[in-house]
Amino acid sequence: MKRKTLFNKKLAVGCGLVAVILCLLVVIVTVLLRGGQEMAPAVKAQLDAADAIYRKGEFTEAEAAYRKAKELDPENAIVLERLGTIALWNNHPQEAERYFEEALRYTPWYKNFWPFNTQLKYRLGMTYYRQDRFAEVAQLFREARGPVAIGPLRDLDAFGKQIALFDDETPYIIEGPEETQIDFVTTDPLPVIEVSVNDSEPLDFIIDTGGMEVILDNDLAEQIGAQIDGSLSGTYAGGKKAETGLGRIDSIKMGEFVVHNVPIHTLDTDPISPLFDGLEIRGIIGTRLLMHFLTTIDYPDGALILQRTTSANLQSLESQVTANGVKVIPFWLVETHYIVARGTVNNLDPMLFFVDTGLAGAGFTAPEPVLQEAGISVDWTEAQDAIGGGGVFQEVDIVIDRLTLGTGENEVVENDVLGKASEQSPSILGDRLGFYIGGLISHQFFHNYALTFDFIGMRLFLQEKGV
Repeated sequence: MKRKTLFNKKLAVGCGLVAVILCLLVVIVTVLLRGGQEMAPAVKAQLDAADAIYRKGEFTEAEAAYRKAKELDPENAIVLERLGTIALWNNHPQEAERYFEEALRYTPWYKNFWPFNTQLKYRLGMTYYRQDRFAEVAQLFREARGPVAIGPLRDLDAFGKQIALFDDETPYIIEGPEETQIDFVTTDPLPVIEVSVNDSEPLDFIIDTGGMEVILDNDLAEQIGAQIDGSLSGTYAGGKKAETGLGRIDSIKMGEFVVHNVPIHTLDTDPISPLFDGLEIRGIIGTRLLMHFLTTIDYPDGALILQRTTSANLQSLESQVTANGVKVIPFWLVETHYIVARGTVNNLDPMLFFVDTGLAGAGFTAPEPVLQEAGISVDWTEAQDAIGGGGVFQEVDIVIDRLTLGTGENEVVENDVLGKASEQSPSILGDRLGFYIGGLISHQFFHNYALTFDFIGMRLFLQEKGV
């Protein structure tokens, strides 16, 4: 009898799951049948035109086109979401928040629940993430993840747990003066500075704008008592994957600044150290920390300069443009930390480049089809072992005749730039994000410059100092 009861319970549960699945299928079919019938032809034509521009990575032009679509249909949820996305890439999170909230308000009822609104809830969560409003991020990420964390939602679940570690504490609380300068321990193959984590002794960390959060070596994280909750599979140079822990630290000291309540990732950094002539690399400083400052990586003078993002410091930066012939290049901040700006390689048309300063000893990489189109041959018989965050991979030295960043009078040009062709290009390159990124521009290209990141005005400032 007990067996029969248990079987009946299992049967009831199974029938319930079948009913839920059938209901979801009905909703999906309804969405598919009704999607595309709600939009007036003129609106759809304008939206399609805007999407085509967006896919080229021409965000300013795409925004103007989406605004025209909004004029035709002010309550179109798709158009509002697109405008919110571009506002987020422009690092205008409050504007993006308004667009995404409107998009949720005007999304039809049969699409406005999990999993159909996952992307929109995630995007809204990202607006809070940019504003360091972690309690609201955790809530939105839970809603976006839904009742079952499956497939790519597992990563969202992991990030949500990491953010929940902060409870109601504000991340990135900065203590210190208006400005500090930290001399490089070494400049090549990548800049290294000394930092202190949770009041530790000075430790050697790489500066890498290709990194997201501060990364700590696994053993170091344990030694200094970092809080870790969960992990995900991170993708690193050469397409290699490595388990990446997620957590937080109480503080990190850089020069005279102490930053409290800092999100971190963890990784085995031991294999990276041999690249640095005996230095023990214990971690990496990524973009998410640097964007809380007016950050200058001064390659010729060998220093990292961090300034508070005050009006006075921003005005001082502006005054240097005319006085010192500084080049000013607009950029966009995509997803969590991808800095992208327009440039060219050899004779190709302008395209978006990922500004990732962490390509050790080199200035450029791109998918092989891009290199071939640019007239750059790759001799794989000359391949050598290279090391990245995920382990050993194969790469080939290449030379780029002419590499540029920026346009017009603000174009920065470097000739005969050492680059790398990798067995697998960085995953961000290509059109994975819904628009095309043609290459990754890095360390060697910037070697003669003081490179400043202004995340308020969304501009790169390049002042040439070296020859």
